[in-house]
Amino acid sequence: MRGIAAVAVLVFHLTMNEVPKAIIATQPIAVRAAIRIANLGALGVDVFFVLSGFLITSLLIADKNKPHFYSNFYRKRILRIGPVYLTHLLITWFLIPDSHMYVILGLVFLVNFEHQFHVAETGPAWTLSIEEQFYLIWPQIIGRLSARNIYRCSIYLILLSGGLRTYMIVVTRHAAIRSTWYRFDGLAMGALLACEWMTEKKDSTQDVRWFLKWFNSTPLLIAAIAYEGLLLAIDVPDVASALILFTTNYLVYRTIRHILYCPQSRYFQWMRSAPLRFLGSISYSMYMYHLFFMYLFDKHLKNSMFTWSIYWNRVAFVVPITILACLASMYFMERPIQGLRRYIVS
Repeated sequence: MRGIAAVAVLVFHLTMNEVPKAIIATQPIAVRAAIRIANLGALGVDVFFVLSGFLITSLLIADKNKPHFYSNFYRKRILRIGPVYLTHLLITWFLIPDSHMYVILGLVFLVNFEHQFHVAETGPAWTLSIEEQFYLIWPQIIGRLSARNIYRCSIYLILLSGGLRTYMIVVTRHAAIRSTWYRFDGLAMGALLACEWMTEKKDSTQDVRWFLKWFNSTPLLIAAIAYEGLLLAIDVPDVASALILFTTNYLVYRTIRHILYCPQSRYFQWMRSAPLRFLGSISYSMYMYHLFFMYLFDKHLKNSMFTWSIYWNRVAFVVPITILACLASMYFMERPIQGLRRYIVS
């Protein structure tokens, strides 16, 4: 699923604001539908959040009683995200104009508050900021609380974060959706699934089992699918789309859960294909690097007037060179640094 998420974000950035609305209106219905679907690629970051919550919480629960629990977790995180992340910030500093404040915020994982610091949106580091803020406190919760209370914390975060964001959109007609407290529900859904998977519900209480029964029910799944299908099919007011992030997180949660509990299911066998496994292996660097090549094309090769030939030339330039950069990053930087784990992790 990481590969799907990275491709979705890439397609979204290649399409977002590139095709003028006047051009879209003249296109056949199939092209208009494709552009509409491509614009949903922004939700790919929510796939990353749910996956991250599941994977990291699973590792934390598995390592909970091992020596050096906290220090080993943070050392592993630094080795995993540090090389690509710092490379992204370094290139941004020298390549993108007026990006220095973005880089400074990135070094302290506060990019998701860039608007509060009056910094222009520059790159994708805001999602890493949310994740690292979450993982600054989440290992403390895992390490100190019992399984039943970890369940409860996950559920409270799902309801609090999702409810607060929805309230802000519906009632105030505004929500700074990059703020940390508005995005914890995806990470918490992944964490809830990790608790269920790792503990096999044996440490859950009656209230938790009731919530899981409701949360994993077929009617709720059908409602989420119908809601997202409606938003895809027709234009609706912004208020009517207030639940889109919550339902997207929920559908990702249900997909991961189905794969875990029904590994032989024919519905998701295609996710195990070699191309998607490959894209999954480079998804992180693809997410962090692709905007550089879009910037270079737009600066040196793009004309001011939109044409479909320029659009497809941009795609043909950005996609292969991004993949090549990701491969170089993986083989010459990420894997060698990951090899240091046996010296650094206790």
